[in-house]
Amino acid sequence: MPKRPNDYTSRGWQVACTTLLVLLVISFIPPITLGGVELRRASIISDLIDHNAGEEASQTQLAELPEIDVKEFEVDLIEVAQKVAETTATASPMGEATSASWEGIFDEQPSGGDYAANNAQMPAMDSIPLADYSDILPTDSLIISIEEFYEGEGDSPMSQLYEKLLAGKSNVRVAFMGDSFVEGDILTADLRELMQDSFHGLGVGFVPVASPFTGFRQTIKTQSSGWTPYNIMQLKNVPAPYSNDFFVSGWVAQASEGASTRWDMTERRRHLQECRRVRLLFISREESVVSIKLNDGEERTFSFDGDEVVRQIVIEEPSIRSLEMKVIRGAKGFTAIGAEFDDKQGVSIDNLSIRSNNGQAMFRSNPSVNAQINTMRQYDLVVMQYGLNIMQAERTNYSLYAEQVEKMIRYVRSCFPEAAVLVMGVSDRSQKNEQGITPMLSAIDLTEWQRTAARNCGAAFWNTYEAMQRKGGMKEFVNQNWAGKDYTHINYAGGREIARELYYAFLQGAQNYSRAWREKVERQQPIITEPLEGINPLHNDSITLENPLRDSLTHTVVNTEQNAAQ
Repeated sequence: MPKRPNDYTSRGWQVACTTLLVLLVISFIPPITLGGVELRRASIISDLIDHNAGEEASQTQLAELPEIDVKEFEVDLIEVAQKVAETTATASPMGEATSASWEGIFDEQPSGGDYAANNAQMPAMDSIPLADYSDILPTDSLIISIEEFYEGEGDSPMSQLYEKLLAGKSNVRVAFMGDSFVEGDILTADLRELMQDSFHGLGVGFVPVASPFTGFRQTIKTQSSGWTPYNIMQLKNVPAPYSNDFFVSGWVAQASEGASTRWDMTERRRHLQECRRVRLLFISREESVVSIKLNDGEERTFSFDGDEVVRQIVIEEPSIRSLEMKVIRGAKGFTAIGAEFDDKQGVSIDNLSIRSNNGQAMFRSNPSVNAQINTMRQYDLVVMQYGLNIMQAERTNYSLYAEQVEKMIRYVRSCFPEAAVLVMGVSDRSQKNEQGITPMLSAIDLTEWQRTAARNCGAAFWNTYEAMQRKGGMKEFVNQNWAGKDYTHINYAGGREIARELYYAFLQGAQNYSRAWREKVERQQPIITEPLEGINPLHNDSITLENPLRDSLTHTVVNTEQNAAQ
């Protein structure tokens, strides 16, 4: 008897039902991101159910949530101003208890002290040179200009910066405060090089004594041992008393006995092979002895009594190529803040980047520490490059963050009252999704909120987003290997492109200031170049009159004589 064939009809229905059930379940799985690309939702019931309704509700909830946490970074600006005033009034930055130099204890700033611009007195015509950068600058229409919102009396803080740059009589110190966008001296390395090309200067500026990221930085070689570094972003993990020792740089290092750091100058950029001045900044709460070795040669020791104040050791030599610092005794309570490498004149740019920082971390720094260091060498400009860490694709309202930016400006002005403040707008950014690579348009909204904050405080503003858009935006930066595949962070090549645009903006500002200043001086020059005392203006031929008023004034004198005769 032939075998009856198997009936698979029921199994077919089982497979179909199972498949349908699986597809229904998959339909409710939200879009996922794989390899940085947002995958499309797989839904067989999209015609029946609007999945976007939930997403729209989520976006509505996002819009209602604050864009930034401010409670964690509370700051009393009145208290900050009081601390700075008290510290500045009692500070003795050049006294024996505070400072030591390579040649011994000094009572005054070593050679190359700061040039104090006197805005009350009109300088001579030739003290401000006529700046002409036409051989460097593109046409004005291609420059992203620095916008100034100053409404006070007298010259704006940016004008004072330009005057000091052009006068060339001392250091012009710039604090470039930012996040991971400029970490490792990205952007600032090239901006420093270009500014030093035009306005002189040597050295890399401020560097930490120890941090996990020193190996990433190309512009100086740092080797350290025996230190425990702390970051201001992890303040809860920083033990006392070090948690109260932070400068706006965001790094401190706790010493153990014998802790040491060696710095070697590099040739990765122009003007970095050597410097002429090094300043070591630290706090020594107990008696300590610190040794310094210069250029692998002579070694000297410096002794300090215990105190809470910020100390400095200043080394000035014609050529400094390497330096070693070692804590021989008194490591307990010894806080290393950082070292500065610069020249006695010219531009110095400090990269003060802190990863994951939206700018509020500065509120955790100690205003007294900031003020003490500022009395040792004041800042002339503070650049604030922030915003990347709060930008979200769907958000357009950044009003709360704008309020915090205004507080940041006021905080900076309290700690560094001589400095101009320049707010850099947030950088361009793109994202990968099912449509491919798309720009994050919320950068436009955040830029406008940052500009508003600068305007409300009378600070200056520079549009980083527009500068990147002129070069094709973040997508083109990635195509040109100027940025990483995260479409967020630039690399050194991208930093060079943005630095050049900012450099053009500074040159344009200095050039415009120079021309306006000379016109102002010329308008105040006297028409008569010799005094009139004891001279009859109607008959003395020794009067020298400036054109173009000479003929008209002579005509008036002749008419007066004729009228008198009649």
